[in-house]
Amino acid sequence: MKLQSYTITQGPTRAPARSYYKSIGFTDEDLKKPIIGIANTWIETMPCNYNLRALAEQVKEGVRKAGGTPMEFNTIAISDGITMGTEGMKASLVSRDLIADSIELCTRGYMFDGLVALVACDKTIPGAAMALLRLNVPSVLLYGGTIMPAGCTARTSSSRTSSRPWARTPPGASPTPNCLPSKTPPAPAPEPVAASSQPTPWPP
Repeated sequence: MKLQSYTITQGPTRAPARSYYKSIGFTDEDLKKPIIGIANTWIETMPCNYNLRALAEQVKEGVRKAGGTPMEFNTIAISDGITMGTEGMKASLVSRDLIADSIELCTRGYMFDGLVALVACDKTIPGAAMALLRLNVPSVLLYGGTIMPAGCTARTSSSRTSSRPWARTPPGASPTPNCLPSKTPPAPAPEPVAASSQPTPWPP
């Protein structure tokens, strides 16, 4: 079976394209294998997607062991939890379409033979799913996992518990909860940031 990626990588007229790939470390042997796009929604602006960079390396290793050649590319992600209540929230919903478009464009442009989309937050999941539905290539949507709550005195803190005190406080007053957002992160960050914010069991 002729691979779709051969349209770009194989034949005398495709020597310039191969030279581009070789300049970043791919070999002729790599380019004869099925090329699998790894659509990574990693971003350094939220905890939800922060672990996807490490996960992508494991996914790529799995692709290589299965006889394919992985090629990773990125898209965007907007956090509802961070942007809510500001003008930034207007960017969140529409980001789904940009995520879908960017994944679809890269997959069609490079003629990948397969696709693995790494997602985590509530806009990258539907955005990537929309792209996979549009594309006629074997695809997998891989969820990066739920963020765990962090410890906060004798309670457990999450993004919900850290925002609740502010919602219950009358205008102009200062909340005095056991768990202030400025004191404890709502979710443990990947190492090494999380080293000083280990979860506290509840009940104690």
